[in-house]
Amino acid sequence: MRFLSFLALSLSTAITAVNAYPISGNDVRCRSGPSTSDKIVKTYKKAHEVKISCQTTGTTIFGNNIWDKTTDGCYVADYYVKTGINGYVTKKCGSSGGGSGGGSGSSKGKAIISAAQSKKGLPYVWGGGGCSGPSKGGFDCSGLTQYAICKALKKTIPRVAQDQYNSKLGKRVKRSAAKPGDLLFWGTNGNCKSGVVHVGIFIRDGWMINAARTGTPVREQAIWTSYGGEKICPYVMRFT
Repeated sequence: MRFLSFLALSLSTAITAVNAYPISGNDVRCRSGPSTSDKIVKTYKKAHEVKISCQTTGTTIFGNNIWDKTTDGCYVADYYVKTGINGYVTKKCGSSGGGSGGGSGSSKGKAIISAAQSKKGLPYVWGGGGCSGPSKGGFDCSGLTQYAICKALKKTIPRVAQDQYNSKLGKRVKRSAAKPGDLLFWGTNGNCKSGVVHVGIFIRDGWMINAARTGTPVREQAIWTSYGGEKICPYVMRFT
């Protein structure tokens, strides 16, 4: 019995220890999220070995809906990674917390997320939305966050992203300690003191819900750290 237990432990250790796998396709794209609509971050050549930090589900590619988050911080369709199986070979993304935040969060945090999720699919509208809900048919980034907090907490926070980041109604927390329902911010060239231009709602490790830009609806997507001259701020705001 001890031998069998030792053998099972050894096999388990061997499986979890292997986390570098070769790319099977040519010029395989690694994206900011687990979807073919997400931004291309980099491209892998055939036979290049990637290390997988976690796995999640996303756009189905030839019958396989698993995506691998690489240690480069981007997502590649598992179909193009030679892991030996079509299932999970490591933990699911967000299952252990940490990274961009962790913990299951409070019921108030979940209520903020739920309020925002109820508006998924509505279009981005510059200046749109607020405590009363969408206006002109949709939301912009800070209109959505103001609505979600008004709805969930019966608390009216400022309407503009910069003012939300500076608001005395909430508490600033290091982004590494973010919990569900906290607000994430981005500043032009990283200027969060006076250049905050975007805000979203933290859902779980690596994921948020936001009204990103013209042409995209309110949706859940991978958290980006920098894009188009915007860099993520070092602190989140907690209004719970």
